[in-house]
Amino acid sequence: MKKLIVLSLIMAGMVLMAGFSTPTWAQSPVNDLKPTFMSPTPGLYVNGWPAFTVSYPKEWVEGPVGGPGAVFEAGAARPDLPPGNYLPSLTIVVFPSPLPLEDWAKLFMPVWVELMTDIKVLSDKPSQLKDGTPAREVEYEGVAKNGPKNNCLLLATKKDLMWLNIILTDDKAKIGEDLKRIAYSLTFQPGREEPVQVPPGVRAFFDMYCVDMGSHDVKTIMAHFSDRFLNSGASKAYLEQAWRNDPLSPIQRPPTSCEATVTVFEPRGDKAYIDGFFLSKAKGDANALKTPMYFQQIINEHGEWKWYGNQK
Repeated sequence: MKKLIVLSLIMAGMVLMAGFSTPTWAQSPVNDLKPTFMSPTPGLYVNGWPAFTVSYPKEWVEGPVGGPGAVFEAGAARPDLPPGNYLPSLTIVVFPSPLPLEDWAKLFMPVWVELMTDIKVLSDKPSQLKDGTPAREVEYEGVAKNGPKNNCLLLATKKDLMWLNIILTDDKAKIGEDLKRIAYSLTFQPGREEPVQVPPGVRAFFDMYCVDMGSHDVKTIMAHFSDRFLNSGASKAYLEQAWRNDPLSPIQRPPTSCEATVTVFEPRGDKAYIDGFFLSKAKGDANALKTPMYFQQIINEHGEWKWYGNQK
């Protein structure tokens, strides 16, 4: 399956997410639809926050996500493809950006030129979701590096400053109506975005992490991560090095303010699934930015909560 190379903007958003929260055990939202990470349902992707769903063929196979901005990948298994590769395929990407939908090329072209050659935009037009939410529909083609020619559909929309992107890829001559229906199945679920509460121990972990994120002290910050941390294939050591090298990361630009809204919290033994968003502001930024909780899990190690990542 095609893998997305994540922009430094996405990485910068990712590292701001690692959390700040509120007390006591969570209560289930009115809508009991659980995120796919917790309760997979063939043919239906359920995102934690922002709360939305996307429908796809039940026979498609879920694959590992290609980067911290990508939250879900799935596709059709075919005997003519190498193991682990699927076509057609679906990739869902969520990341913060203040740019308008018309500026999609500023975000995606730097990614595509790393993945493809001979890129050609076939169509680029305004669109909308079923509920009337403005969107942008882009069809493009390109030759995958070390791979075949692909045709792709990008459907981009926004919720506040969050970009939600549905990318469908196929090796056929044109993206068919069946794949377009998958993209336009994107449906927001506002009833699942109500805040929930977390236990006092979890709150203490988040509060201290919040303080340390503003300290610029890398070793102190990384102490909040389990040595078994793994997020979209990135280990604790890899993440630390990426943060040190990324001039946009909060380690380089510590947040001056940060608070979290937790919308999903479910304990499972020594681990807990957590989702929601962080409202963070770095020095020099005009506005605070909402960022999803990409890491998704925390783990209790010897009485201390630490980030565990999105590993299953």
